[in-house]
Order: sequence, then C-alpha cells, then structure tokens
Amino acid sequence: MRIDGCNITESHAGLSRVVNEMRETRKPAIVIFQVDRISNHTNADDQSVYRSAEDIGRSASTRDPLVHCRNLLLESGMSEDEITSLEEEVREEVHQAADRSRRSPEPDSVFDAKRPLAPAYLKTEEYRGSHEGPAPEGEQPSLTMIEAIRESFRLRLEKDRRLSLFGEDIEDPKGDVFGITKGLSTANPGRVLNSPLSESTIAGVSVGRALAGGRPVGFIQFADFLPLAYNQIFSEMGSMYWRTDGGWEAPAILMITSGGYKPGLGPFHASSLEALAVHTPGVDVVMPSSAGDAAGLLNAAYESGRPTLFFYPKNCLNDRNRATSPDIAKHFVPVGKARRIRSGSDISLIGWGNTIPLMAKTAAALEEKGVEVDLIDLRSLSPWDKDMVRESVAASRRVIIAHEDNRSSGFGAEILAYLSEELSGGFSSRRVVREDTYVPCNFGNQLEVLPSYREILEAAVEMLQGDMDWDKPVSAGEGEFLVEAIGSSPSDEMVTVIEYLVKAGKR
Repeated sequence: MRIDGCNITESHAGLSRVVNEMRETRKPAIVIFQVDRISNHTNADDQSVYRSAEDIGRSASTRDPLVHCRNLLLESGMSEDEITSLEEEVREEVHQAADRSRRSPEPDSVFDAKRPLAPAYLKTEEYRGSHEGPAPEGEQPSLTMIEAIRESFRLRLEKDRRLSLFGEDIEDPKGDVFGITKGLSTANPGRVLNSPLSESTIAGVSVGRALAGGRPVGFIQFADFLPLAYNQIFSEMGSMYWRTDGGWEAPAILMITSGGYKPGLGPFHASSLEALAVHTPGVDVVMPSSAGDAAGLLNAAYESGRPTLFFYPKNCLNDRNRATSPDIAKHFVPVGKARRIRSGSDISLIGWGNTIPLMAKTAAALEEKGVEVDLIDLRSLSPWDKDMVRESVAASRRVIIAHEDNRSSGFGAEILAYLSEELSGGFSSRRVVREDTYVPCNFGNQLEVLPSYREILEAAVEMLQGDMDWDKPVSAGEGEFLVEAIGSSPSDEMVTVIEYLVKAGKR
C-alpha cells in the first residue's frame, strides 16, 4: 500500500486499515510512505545546488506535514489567532530547550561502553560443578556441553518469564540444528520460536525485546553468518547503554555456534570470528571449552544485565570427557575470569574453545618429560583475565597462544601486545593459529589448516630448546585392516556399523 506520508489524516487512516487487515488475516504487509525532503540534508548541505527553486518552494508550501496540519486545524474550526498563539508557544518552548542545551556543561569523556556489573554479581563465588569428565562410578550421570546448555535454558525459562528464545529451526521437533533446544518449545509454548532465515532479524528482534524489558536469547546458527547481524550488534546492541548514558539497555544474549574440527563443514560453517566480536565495544564475549564453563558462563550472562555474544564450539558439544555435574543451577562463571587447568612455571599455554583439548594433550605430553606447564583456558574474551595471563607469563617467560581464528589481527595478537606493554625483561612467544585462509571442506585439509596438537607440541619443544621424534601411527597387523569411521554430519555423536561387507576368508 502506498500512502501520502505528508498527509497526517491519510497516513493515520491508511495505516489503520493495514494494521486491522493484518490482525484479521495474520499476513504481512508492505507500506510505502511518499514524503518530500523540505530542507537541507545536513548543515553541510545546500539543496539549492541540485534542486530548483520551484521544487523547494513546492515542497515547503504543499508537502510539509506541519503546513498540512495547520490547514487541517483551520478547517476543523480553530481560528488563525489560536493557531498562531499555539505556534508561538511551541516555538518558545523549543528555543528555551535549545538554549538550555547550549548552556549545559560539556559531557565527560567515557572510556568504557559496558554497563558496570552489580556488586552482588562480582561477589558471586565461581562454581563449575563437582567434577569435570565422565561421572565417577555410583554418582549421577554427568552432562555434556549440549546437555548443560539445554538444562540451563530449561531452568531459566521456568524461573524467568521474561526469557524467550528466537532462532532458525529451534522449535520442536528439530530443536536446533545440533539439538540444543530440543524439548524446550514443547514445554514453553510461544517462548521458543523459529525465526526467519535472517540473522539481522534475529539480532534486531532480540535487541527490540530487550529494550522492551525482556531477556531474549537469539541464535546465530553458525559464526560464519555473524557479519549478517553485525550492524545490529555494533550499532544497537553494543552501543545502547553508552549512547543513552545508561538510560536504555539491551541485555540480549546471542548464541553463536563456532569452529571446525568436524567433517561435513567447510568454508561457510566452520569459522569462529571471535576477533570481530571482541572488537565490538559494549558487549561481553565468551567461548567455553567445557560443559561446566558453558553452563556457568550462560548463568552469569543472565545475571550480568549486559549484552553477551556466547560462542560455543560445535566440536565440544558432545565431548563426554569435558562433561559436568548435573547441578546446573549452581554453575556460575563470572565474566572476565580465566580458568587455570594446570599450574607450572616452565611454559604458559593459553587458549579458548576448541584449542583447549589440544593444549591439554600437549601439557600432558610435556609433563611426562618433567616440564611444568601453566595451562590457561581464557573462556572469557571480553573482558579477559589480564591478571592471570600477566602473572603466568611473568613467571614462565615463555607463552604459546592457540586459536582457530585467522592470524592477522587475531585475539592472540592483542594478548601479546598487552604482555609486551606490561612485562619488562622480555619473553618468548608463539602463536599457533589458522593462517589467513578459509576452512576447507576436505576434512584432512581442514585438520591441517586448523591448529593441531602436533603444531602446539612442536612449538613448545622448540621454545624449550628440546628435541623430539614422533612415533609412527598404529598400523594394521598381517591379515588385519584398520578402518577409520568418520560421521557424515557435524552433529554426529557416534558412528554405528550396520553391516560389514567383507567376511573372514574373503579377498
């Protein structure tokens, strides 16, 4: 429907018809308002350069909504004197407001765009559950990352009526491409909703719901699609608290599936892009590697009242070795606090997300040879735990940082820049990262392009001035065959052998 936007009565009547029809049919509509620009575009613009005097005069006299409104009031019975008096009253009110603004003091400079955390939040003791890994015999089953996140949502939906979930394919029966939200829409009708195939809409609607007092959680199905939502994140979600001096807030959480190391992925479903997220003022950015940290960081994001970009590596979702205890409601990981997995002073290993299991394997190999490793899972990238990292590298004077994001302007470079500014006396450093390329679809190539256990261990041994050789991989014995089973989908948790096509004695 096209409406004359300069005509107040037509605009009101036309839009009312459209809205009533939408409420009746539940179908969408497009309304185009035809309006004229009646003055310069900016104070640096002179519209007389590109518009004729006749065109400018016509717009000012016939297309100004205020002129139309004045004529409407005259037709309705108001006198010329009454309208003139009203105009002067409004004009004086505007002049007084402008004068107050001009005489007000200059604003103070602000160097942080984030909402301050409440004292109660900062005093909350960190809790990650009673154990990490498969449950000890006789205890309750442990939860993987996917189960812990789902349980955190379930508990929060019960506790907080403001909470809603919005994203692609998150309603049952699918319950998200990885099953994160399975069962939640059935248990919470109208609060776990499928979105259009539009990341900017997911982020924009989440910001709108947050501004209206809700506590929305939006789902960006893969980090590769984060740029489609970035304008909403940068211009709205991140800046809202800062540009309104705390008058408006957008405490939305965006869940972002990230990372590779899974077959069936490739250049459009295996990125992480955390450096882009960290580069955005006003938002918290987290990336857990374990189920306990995932639940703890998510619970903390609810309580922080700050917009949060929550990256969760798909390769960690079903890792039973990094599971946590089922008391999810008690898990709490304050933003900005890293986790020390191993303590040592010979070398510091720092990572987040998918690189943590690789670094843990590296640390175990080094410790077999008597090397004391300080292994830190940063898990919170904005803010990040500068104190723990600085103290670790000050003691070891050797640091390796590993991340999936590509090398140029990756977050590892930010950490090293900070350390070079803060530490005197020098230190040795290496980054093990994806080079400036994309993640390939071929799984073997993908594992070569992404950071690996081999790369991290070799970098550490070289930094420690050691030598090493690799054992040959296990090979099949005579009359045996070694079969490598790889899932067909990045969401596969296991592989079932349905039928062996060869039998003993066959060639």
